[in-house]
Amino acid sequence: MEPILPSRASEPRKPAASRAPAPTPVPTAEAARPGALSLTPAGWLVSAFGMILCVGAGDYLTRSDVSLILFYLAPIGFGTWFASLRGGIVLSFASAGVSTGADVLYRFQHTPADLALPTLVWNGLMLLGTSLALVLVLGALKGRLEGEELLARTDALTQIANRRAFFEAASLELERARRHGRPLTIAYVDLDDFKLVNDRLGHAEGDALLVTVAQTLRHATRAVDAVARLGGDEFGLLLPEADAAMAEALLARLRATLLAAVERHGGWNVGFSIGAAVFLAPPANVDELTARADELMYLAKRHAKGSIRIGVFEDASSFLAGGEA
Repeated sequence: MEPILPSRASEPRKPAASRAPAPTPVPTAEAARPGALSLTPAGWLVSAFGMILCVGAGDYLTRSDVSLILFYLAPIGFGTWFASLRGGIVLSFASAGVSTGADVLYRFQHTPADLALPTLVWNGLMLLGTSLALVLVLGALKGRLEGEELLARTDALTQIANRRAFFEAASLELERARRHGRPLTIAYVDLDDFKLVNDRLGHAEGDALLVTVAQTLRHATRAVDAVARLGGDEFGLLLPEADAAMAEALLARLRATLLAAVERHGGWNVGFSIGAAVFLAPPANVDELTARADELMYLAKRHAKGSIRIGVFEDASSFLAGGEA
């Protein structure tokens, strides 16, 4: 591997009209969630049940003169939304039992038993029915929102992460690298001569090629790595805790796997140019992180299509060494 020292002036840049601007990373629900809301599902269920017990105590103290049904529904709603549908159902039955228990303690002291029993059954069933209705509605709404959120972060063609999800993942990995002081590698993979496949074989074949590349990337990388289609024939990889040696070995194996996958088809005469930026210390932001990989990828395409160009950075602007494979 020969060291390279690319200067800013000599690095090729894609024409402005064909370069999609990098979107501002959108924090995920996990990253944006305040610490007070970061309970585990089990923690939410325990907290919700504790709230139900407190409401039951208030139900007894008010001596049934004041309806507290809304106070029962609140913890049930929290448990359903932040834990699970099944947990919400369990809380619904628990709230009906607690409410009925509070009624038993009061009514059997002040009401004849033959008059108290029908009232207890009716009140318990009303609370249970209302709670279950709330749980089902919240469960359906949560499922719909989660489905739409997944679609918003998934590439429709290849069914892997899209550009938005990639930048979100990059933001989280950057924070982890900064917190733990570990290296982080980001790589851009571009298909060489992809346009010829579309022109000669049609767009359906081009789509099939992109799907094959996406599936190969996903299966050939580690579980901790992030893989995304950034747009067109360009893919992104996030390799946490990968130093230069590890990145070189992984990317060389990955390129060989990709070439073998397209060669099995026979008509896909394409190659893969890869640019990878290895950060020994995290840069200031995601834009700097991705810009270095972008530059190295276009450097690889200009100097030798189908090559791997790796750059090692002490920070966002300090280039230490690099190599070409």
